[in-house]
Parts: sequence; C-alpha cells; structure tokens
Amino acid sequence: MTTFAPNGPLDLVTFDLYDTLIELNPPRWERLAAAARTQGIAADPETLRNADRLAEDYFTIENGRLPIRDRTQPEREAFRLELMRRWLAAAGLPHDPDTVKAMREAYMSEFDEVPDHHHYRLFDDVLPALRKLRRNRIMTAVISNADADVTIVCTHFAFAPLMDLIVTSALVGYEKPDPRTYRAALDPLGIDPEFALHVGDQPKSDVVGAQGVGMNAVLLDRYARHNGTDIPTVPTLTALADAIVATQGPGA
Repeated sequence: MTTFAPNGPLDLVTFDLYDTLIELNPPRWERLAAAARTQGIAADPETLRNADRLAEDYFTIENGRLPIRDRTQPEREAFRLELMRRWLAAAGLPHDPDTVKAMREAYMSEFDEVPDHHHYRLFDDVLPALRKLRRNRIMTAVISNADADVTIVCTHFAFAPLMDLIVTSALVGYEKPDPRTYRAALDPLGIDPEFALHVGDQPKSDVVGAQGVGMNAVLLDRYARHNGTDIPTVPTLTALADAIVATQGPGA
C-alpha cells in the first residue's frame, strides 16, 4: 500500500458518493449474509465484504460499457444475477444457477434501493473533513455514478452546502471512468485537472477515471481491502484532509 501524499497545493477535491461519503445501512455484505441464512447457507460478513471488491470491479466494467439504467429489464436482471454469481464465487459459497437465483430473490441490493436517504448512513468523518478543506479555501464537489439526481441525498446528510457542485452521471450522460464525467465538475468550476484531486473507493472507476483526465487520485480504503495495491491510499477522510491541508502552504 502506498500512503497518499499530495504533490502540491490543490484548488479542488472531488468525492465519490457511495461508500465514500455514505454507505448502505446495514452494509450490503451484512444484507447478503442475512439472505444466505434464509437459504441455509452460513456466510461470514467479513469474507463477503472482501469478496465484494471483485463484484464491484465487475459492476464498474459492465456499467461503464453500458449503463445498467439504459438496459432492458431482462438485461438488468441478467446482470444482477451474474453480479450475485461472481460475488458468491469470490466468497467461496455455492454459486450454481438455482442458488444464485434464490440468493438474488432473498437479497435486496443497493441497486434496488430508491436513491434517497432512507437506507443510508453518513460516515462520521465526512463533515469534519469537508469543513477543514473549505476553511483552507479548497473547493469541493461530488462526482457520483447514480441513476438519478443525488442532490436530495446530499441535502439530507447536510453536506450539500459544503459542495461547490454535485455531478451525477445520470444527468451528465456519462459514467465514471469516462473522462467527460470528471470534466463536468472541472469545467464549470474553471479548475485545471493538475490542481484537482478525486477520492473514491473504486480503483477501476474513481482512480482510473480521474487519472485519465489528468487529475490526481487517491483510493479511500475504509475496509482495508486494498493492501496489495500501489495506488496512493488513505484509510479515512480525516487522514485525507490532514494530508492535503499540510501541503497547502501559507497562502491557504
């Protein structure tokens, strides 16, 4: 793991939304463990949490190829079944077609939730980190892959006023890691990507996408699932804000 250290002062920090600022409550691996119990399958939530990383990679690649929201209902269901199969297989659990279908039916995934605040919680470090950045004259924005405008979510959790912009892929028409999703934040704010940093929990969308447009990028590894990566990593947004502010210089 490479510890994050900014290359120099920043004008803008952009944030992924899900699993960066907010998460499902209870988390999806706990939901899947509960669903497994209804099928007579013993599943360890920590094992499912680690296996979820591989399932998320699959989602990122497929959603980038063709957004899930733009697929037909049968295509969306086929995708979700394949996502479940890969998740179960990565966790070392039964993943034959009948088991996958039964687990899919027993599990309410984040992709089935209404995109509002009712099933989510805010991470404790979000508001303090955002306030620290803004006290140091650093702009902030959300860049989220989502099927609808996420402003209502950001407003409910009280960090919308701490953001200069909220970018949702469904509204701009492109999904991370498409560079145009990031330009939708950089261009309106007039920020050179060299002086911007994106933080998120997904290497294949957040890190690859931000670097592809010339931004700095850092991986937020809240669950210590990326110990073998050479991507610059932080464990919390508190650590992120502290590292950024330390390099801002006397004019910040």
